Amino acid sequence: MLHLRHLHWCVCLALTANVAIAESESDKPPKVAEATTQEQQELALLKRQLILMNKQVQQQQQALLQMAKKIQAREQALNRNQPVERQDNSAQAVANTEAASQPKVATKPAAVASEATNKKAPDMGRSTEDVLAETHNVFTRKFTLESSLSYSYFSRKDLILRGFLALDAIFLGNLNLDRVRTSNLQFDLVGRYTLNPQWQFELAVPYLYRSNQYDSVGEGNSSQRYESAQVNDALLGDISAGVYYRIMAEQGAWPDWVWNVRVRMPTGKHPYDIDLVSSESGNLTYPIETPSGAGNWGVSTGFSLAKTYDPAIVFFNLNYGWNLPQQFDDISGLGEFDTPGTIDLGDYVDYSLGLAFAVSERMSLGMSFNQRFYGRTRQRLDGQGWEKIPRSDTNTATLGIGATLALSDNLSMVTSIGAGLTEDTPDYQISLRFPYRF
Repeated sequence: MLHLRHLHWCVCLALTANVAIAESESDKPPKVAEATTQEQQELALLKRQLILMNKQVQQQQQALLQMAKKIQAREQALNRNQPVERQDNSAQAVANTEAASQPKVATKPAAVASEATNKKAPDMGRSTEDVLAETHNVFTRKFTLESSLSYSYFSRKDLILRGFLALDAIFLGNLNLDRVRTSNLQFDLVGRYTLNPQWQFELAVPYLYRSNQYDSVGEGNSSQRYESAQVNDALLGDISAGVYYRIMAEQGAWPDWVWNVRVRMPTGKHPYDIDLVSSESGNLTYPIETPSGAGNWGVSTGFSLAKTYDPAIVFFNLNYGWNLPQQFDDISGLGEFDTPGTIDLGDYVDYSLGLAFAVSERMSLGMSFNQRFYGRTRQRLDGQGWEKIPRSDTNTATLGIGATLALSDNLSMVTSIGAGLTEDTPDYQISLRFPYRF
């Protein structure tokens, strides 16, 4: 009986404990511990992904930086026309390998950034291109066809004394005041072909219309009456060809530097076989034709510099020209008999400098100064020696202003007005050019 009572007490005690444990577990929220562990695992996974993506972004940034440096080095070497030394690409290869091993989603930003880095730089403005084309050379257009029309006016007076001084005070003879007025209208057709960024070829064909007015005081030994004569002609001028080589493209503080060689061909009418006629009184003598060319071959070489200081462009040109001696059947112009001989026109040196401003995307204004010095002309009759012709050395100087307007993406209009500063220069010049660039 005692044993059964002890067993009953133990069973009751166990049941009471189980009931207490069940009640305590029923008071706790279900699955709290399991949810906490899962959130911690997800958070740790997100941290690892963030660290991995950060490493990928850093590797891609390094690869983009190295690629940009490599592209910049190659562009500078191409501008200097020098071979580019192969750089060490080990770091780039490692970066590319690591980037390739990453997921495609992570590499998309790198592809977009690389495309933006390799994007072509914008072209120069049309006004800047037009200014460089007129004052320098532009190697960005494959072919350019330019038509131009220019007008110049020249007036000159000469006081001619035919006689001698008596008693060092009295002049005995004839006094003549001669005046020559020349109007030139010239049409030029110029073609320029760019072979590559270093070489360019040019061919220029001029056609001239000249009107010369000759006046002389003294008709009938009167100081009040003029004798006049007018001669008009339209002829082909001297065709010229040129070659341009770009020594160095503009970069940093260095200007754009172009070297040129030009050849002038004697395709126009030369002035050495033209007969002279006199008026009835013999007071006025003038040629029956007007020349349209120099009559000999000419070669010139020089260089031009241009530097851009946005929005301004500064340019400078310097050239030296040779005129080759030429043999002619008659250099006297008397008409009665031929006087064969050789003419050697003097060599010349010319330079020009100027400044242009890009007013807008399609318009620019500029001013320039040009001066040329001609040496004295020599002539040699057959069987005789060389002799210099007096007053054949000249000095021409022109101050000009102009404007350039882009009419379309390919067609431009260039206007200029020049004023002569010496007696050997036309009084004024007006030109209108229409370059069409393909």
